[in-house]
Amino acid sequence: MEKTDLTEEIARRVDDIPMLSTVAYRLIAILTDEDPSLKEAVKIVETDAALTTRILRVANSAAFFRGNPITTVFRAVMQLGMKMVTGISIGACTSQMMSRPLQGYESASGELWDHSLRTAIASREFAFFIQSRLSSDLAFTAGLLHDIGKSIISEFLESNPEKLPEGRETGLVLENIEGERKQLGTDHALVGHAIALRWGLPEPICIAIKNHHQPGEADDKYRDLVYAVHLGDLVALIGKHGAGSEELAFNLDPGYEKYIKISDEDLSKLLSTIEEELSSVKTSLFEE
Repeated sequence: MEKTDLTEEIARRVDDIPMLSTVAYRLIAILTDEDPSLKEAVKIVETDAALTTRILRVANSAAFFRGNPITTVFRAVMQLGMKMVTGISIGACTSQMMSRPLQGYESASGELWDHSLRTAIASREFAFFIQSRLSSDLAFTAGLLHDIGKSIISEFLESNPEKLPEGRETGLVLENIEGERKQLGTDHALVGHAIALRWGLPEPICIAIKNHHQPGEADDKYRDLVYAVHLGDLVALIGKHGAGSEELAFNLDPGYEKYIKISDEDLSKLLSTIEEELSSVKTSLFEE
């Protein structure tokens, strides 16, 4: 199939993706506010009985239980935080897309969610080191959705006889935007951006998805967020595979230093935070 035909078919697949729920979109929109309203989030959650049930279950799960059963949405949102509540809502809408195996990336079932959650946690942590004021909740949500395009183009990579070029000598399979473009005429960041536009997501999240591999190309007013997701994505990949700082430096856009000041000690602590939080929340966050 010609590249033009492939890109047109991918575009049709994007058009066929189910929309996010109104509740999920409203929660995401709250996170873009400079002063997110907890009370408004509670009101929104309470309009969705299924989401209310899921959030109460997560709040009372082993990962979050604090000794007293939580029976109200307000207490559950207080316990979990708005970023986690929003993540649960997104997970309920996209679990089928992001939980299936991605054969084109040689990725097993659940690995996309695993990486997305790692990136969300890391992006949130990097937000605290941003020189300007950046919402950590916004960074978490952008990190959670940054690779959504992979769920669409994976099957096209699988069906294409030309394999993506391998990573460096370490054996770590890193992102390869150029390989995707060579095969398909597009890449997962652009396709993810198209999905985000279809869903009507806030502009900062759309831009973070589109530019998380080329953060220097993002609009100035969103570049701090994009760099947080860029670093979050790389740290999530490298931390999972046990690669070192050399691999991080090889793939890192050097422009991040203008926005993020972080020491090696802080980075080491961040890696520990990712693993601790991931192990404590991923099962309860996305379980049925």
